[in-house]
Amino acid sequence: TTNSTFDGVDIATRDGVLTSTTTTAAAALPKAGGAMTGAITGITYANNVIFTNAAATGSVTLNFSTATHFHLTLTGALTLANPTTEVSGTSGLIFLKQDGTGGRTLSLGTDFETPASAGHTLSTAAGATDIIPYYVVGSGRILLGQIQRAFG
Repeated sequence: TTNSTFDGVDIATRDGVLTSTTTTAAAALPKAGGAMTGAITGITYANNVIFTNAAATGSVTLNFSTATHFHLTLTGALTLANPTTEVSGTSGLIFLKQDGTGGRTLSLGTDFETPASAGHTLSTAAGATDIIPYYVVGSGRILLGQIQRAFG
């Protein structure tokens, strides 16, 4: 309950009520010209949670239901495998850091899409960090933005 107002309406005395549980909310949502009632299904996802893997090599599957940002230190060639935990509408960053040796490469599963289907080539210097933004369109479709290379 609040005593704040929004657009001149006292929210505390508003005739709409929103209650929530972990996964769903029952609501009576007033709108111009009448009331709208129904259930709102909540989407549970990990907002701004960081997953860290200090020794990423081989095939790695990102878990989008537990993290939105991924910090991976490459200790060998890395393949991002197709996940099964995509949450449509989520976005985040993938940080890929070369270990002290450098020269590590990145391969992508078929669920990952890059601009013009060109893939991404990582920086090769030891300790260099590349950043790739992503957006999950839906199951089996993760859009990778333009790579930002050679931080550090």
